[in-house]
Amino acid sequence: MYGVDELIARVVGLSKIPSQKRRQAVVAELRAHLEDCMLAARESDHAGDQIDQLALANFGDPDEIARGFARVYRHDWMMLRISVFLLSTITVAGLVSGTILAMQAGVAIGFGIPLVKILASRHTVIEILDILSTVAAYLGLISMETLFRHHRLQKAIALLALGIGVLTALSDATNIHARFLVFGFVNGVFFRATQVLIKNRGTRTAITAACFALAGVISFQLQPAISQIAIAVNCTSWLVMAAGYQLMTKVATRVEAALFEGLQWI
Repeated sequence: MYGVDELIARVVGLSKIPSQKRRQAVVAELRAHLEDCMLAARESDHAGDQIDQLALANFGDPDEIARGFARVYRHDWMMLRISVFLLSTITVAGLVSGTILAMQAGVAIGFGIPLVKILASRHTVIEILDILSTVAAYLGLISMETLFRHHRLQKAIALLALGIGVLTALSDATNIHARFLVFGFVNGVFFRATQVLIKNRGTRTAITAACFALAGVISFQLQPAISQIAIAVNCTSWLVMAAGYQLMTKVATRVEAALFEGLQWI
């Protein structure tokens, strides 16, 4: 048998009411209802130790009450989650893009390469799109995992893969090249999977650095013959991206939690 506070906390916790102020109002309503039940039990001349039990028994199933609230507020809850996802993606992508581009600018200066050639280029636009899609995929996986109880990561990956497949098919049908969607999916899955499956932070960092260094080697092997400086810049750039994406895994959930908390008060 739940106590009064535990019962109210369970109902409100499972109800998925998006507004903090509305949740506080529901808490007050539930408490007033329980007090009415206690008053009725007291007026029926029940013993003091039976009053709480009778009031809680007459209150109803807390899980069923919570499901009723969840049905009422399901659209508001969905809009809140979508808003948090979009704002989190934009915020984290902006932070990661700024960090990576700033570090790449430092690398360019160190190798004597004009900043304009690095920053004001088609490659930079592609890189920003890759970062945006990676952050969206990573945060999307975190959000989708909450939909499942068991094998959450695997099911979230399958669901995200389905969505990416649909978007890719639509982009191909409209002759829009959306390679960044696939890149973001693979990248997002890589970082989320390593985060979930590999608990040691040092090991995760080493694996990420090795994989991105290998990607840098493969990328310049596919290009025509280029200078040794260009090869060094390319490999360093990939390692910089690895560092930026590691930053993403550290701040993404914090940004999402802060935005979720803030939007509930609006």
